[in-house]
Amino acid sequence: MGRTFKSLVVIALVVCCTAYAQRGIGEHKGIAKGEIPVDLVELDGVVQNVKEELCSHVLGKSVSGMHLTVMTTTQEEVTIHLGPVWAVSIWTEGIHDQNVKLVVFRTAKLPQNHFIAKELEWDGQKAVFRDGYLKPFWADRHEPEIW
Repeated sequence: MGRTFKSLVVIALVVCCTAYAQRGIGEHKGIAKGEIPVDLVELDGVVQNVKEELCSHVLGKSVSGMHLTVMTTTQEEVTIHLGPVWAVSIWTEGIHDQNVKLVVFRTAKLPQNHFIAKELEWDGQKAVFRDGYLKPFWADRHEPEIW
């Protein structure tokens, strides 16, 4: 009986660990929770398109995100992930065809020519989406005064 019980416990642990490991696309925790292994890049260009679409590269509870398609000054088309629609859509009204300056970064899991926005400047306005640790402003809803 003791051997059977131990065998069942081992089998249960293996099954649970395997099921827990199947978490889907992305990381369990955001980039701001660990060391910042990314380089910040500055991009200039013109907003070609503003899209609200499903985003398979998110970690949080939001399914759809705001994305900009930007034609850079080097004639490269890039996609910029701003953040969840409910948090960042206020900054996308009227931005189509605007000249923008961006501070962005990439992670290894993003497709080629896709970036995540840290900061966005246009027409004398500036939106800061992430702090110096790349933590998004919407992550700590209990401390809105810091933004």
